[in-house]
Amino acid sequence: MKADEVLSATVEEYLETIYNLQMEEEIVIGARLAERFQVSAPTVTEMLKRLVRDGFIEMNSKRHVTLTEAGYQAAEAVLRRHRLTERFLVDMLGMQWHEVHEEACRLEHFISGAVESRVTTSLNNPVTCPHGNPIPGLVPNARTYLKDNQAVRLSTLSNGAKARILCVSEVVEDEEALISYMHAKALTPETRLMVLAASVDAGGEGVAVDRGPQDVQLLVNDHTVSISDFAARKLWVVLE
Repeated sequence: MKADEVLSATVEEYLETIYNLQMEEEIVIGARLAERFQVSAPTVTEMLKRLVRDGFIEMNSKRHVTLTEAGYQAAEAVLRRHRLTERFLVDMLGMQWHEVHEEACRLEHFISGAVESRVTTSLNNPVTCPHGNPIPGLVPNARTYLKDNQAVRLSTLSNGAKARILCVSEVVEDEEALISYMHAKALTPETRLMVLAASVDAGGEGVAVDRGPQDVQLLVNDHTVSISDFAARKLWVVLE
């Protein structure tokens, strides 16, 4: 693929998703991507073949997908635009943090380098999006951001543990629903909490953010908050 060739929105979305999965140390396979994009397995297979051909990904004998350096750079370019756009919509236009994801998804594919640079300067070089995720190029290493901050999933904490929310996961089928759920529970980045009743951390993925019993009890700002195991797995926190 030529260096100056513009990527399609679909290719960018695949690269973003693979990047986010790898950032959270998830195994990337075709079935996972088919679930994420709600498309057929053959559709994903064709896209993966294209990404291999264009040098963005590699696949091993188990069909596990990993980004190449070119893939990382392409993914980080679109993620930078997406997260800067979210920051702009919140900080400059006054939108709420849980309202901007879909708007940013629509805008991220059309922002030029000049506009990106002006937005970065206008926002005084922000390092995270409103959901706490790192903006590539504005943090030392977005790829190792979770490790560098010693972040863990909220679902792994024991009773009595105290923590601060670092970010909301982007590895979910319906990200807007998850963010709205966290907003309703007042679980935003930098919020401090204590675990009152720990999760069993059953694992697994799904669309619904509130799909089972309220298994996790938290103390947040002197109030008890209950969330599902699924939601607890999607909050990355830093122990305090």
